[in-house]
This record gives sequence, C-alpha cells and structure tokens, in this order.
Amino acid sequence: MRKEREKIVFSQRGGIVRVLFYLNAVFWLVLSLNTLASMIVDGNQGFPIALVAFFLLVNVLFLFFGGRLLDQNEKWTYIFALVVVFLNTALSFTGIPDILYVMPLVIDIIILLVLISLRKIYFK
Repeated sequence: MRKEREKIVFSQRGGIVRVLFYLNAVFWLVLSLNTLASMIVDGNQGFPIALVAFFLLVNVLFLFFGGRLLDQNEKWTYIFALVVVFLNTALSFTGIPDILYVMPLVIDIIILLVLISLRKIYFK
C-alpha cells in the first residue's frame, strides 16, 4: 500500500516539477534573448555577447535536462536537479530589479519546495 502511494506521489509531484523545469527553461530563453538584445543596443560587441549567450544557453539546457532526468528515480538525478535549481535561483537574484526576473525566481522556489518534498523517494 505504501509503495503504491509513493508511486502516485512521485508521479504527480514529479510531473509538476518537470513542467516547472520546462516552463523555467522557456522563461530563461526569453530572458536570454532580452539580455542579448539589450547588450547589442548598449553597444556591446563580439566576445562579451558570445560569452553571455553561451552561459545563458547552458543555463537553459541544464534546466531542460534537470526536468528530463527527474523521470529516473536515482539519487544523482535528484542532486543534479537541486544543484541546477540552487544555481538558477542565484542567477535570478542578479536581475531582480527587472520585473522579468521575478517569475523565474518564484518558479525556482516552487521547484525547490516540491523537490524537497520528494527527497524521501529518491533517497530510499
């Protein structure tokens, strides 16, 4: 009975976290394009734009893979997702005066809370 309940909880909360990871990846993709456009308007050229674009793309890919890997019920996928959320939360704080960064921050906090509630399932 308990195993079946754990599977249901894992399925429901895991699905919620997965969707939130994907939603956050889309938000960060939009934020990345916005950041790059504002850098171009400000007169930045060449290497700084390429470097920022690279790191923002890596962030989006990590968010996507963080959501994708949560299907596997293994410790390392849970730890990977936690690390990605913590780093993404720190990255969200860098742009807080801008209203566009508040939504990914809220999503990160929700993901973190749901991931913490799933801890027992991953660490059996």
